[in-house]
Amino acid sequence: MTDLNELMGSPFVRVKVVAFVHFIFISNAMLGSWGHGAYEFYNFLFIISLFWTIHSKDSIEAVQTALVINASSIFFDLVSIIVSFNYMNGWAVAFSIINLILRPVSVALLYREFNTRGGSLQGGSVFPTTQQRSYQDIDRPTQPTPTNSQPGPNVASIF
Repeated sequence: MTDLNELMGSPFVRVKVVAFVHFIFISNAMLGSWGHGAYEFYNFLFIISLFWTIHSKDSIEAVQTALVINASSIFFDLVSIIVSFNYMNGWAVAFSIINLILRPVSVALLYREFNTRGGSLQGGSVFPTTQQRSYQDIDRPTQPTPTNSQPGPNVASIF
């Protein structure tokens, strides 16, 4: 059991496990005939955001996007399963329900990854607060400050 906790503590393994498990269950759930494309659409976005999170190992925004899509997918899964329950076969229903049950676990793992990468949700905000970035104002370039040197070329700066 200690090895599993140590393995899931590794940031490189955690997101890959979430992506692999959801990929397997989403692929099998899509074998059913969903009456609409919503289930496929938001799960496709979720898998793409997980691939982005795996690729960008330092990006807070990538893991936040995957976290928000996954958390909102809990509600979307409920609605999709309830609306399309009569049209799906048993295989797709079983895998979509198991995928729905696993979503809170993956939300917790993605939130842990979000915190590991330096993201924080301060003040209950959905948007992460990180260090304030300053931008260079390119509309008003700064003027060089005058010095007390003699006008003309500075020969000493050539050597």
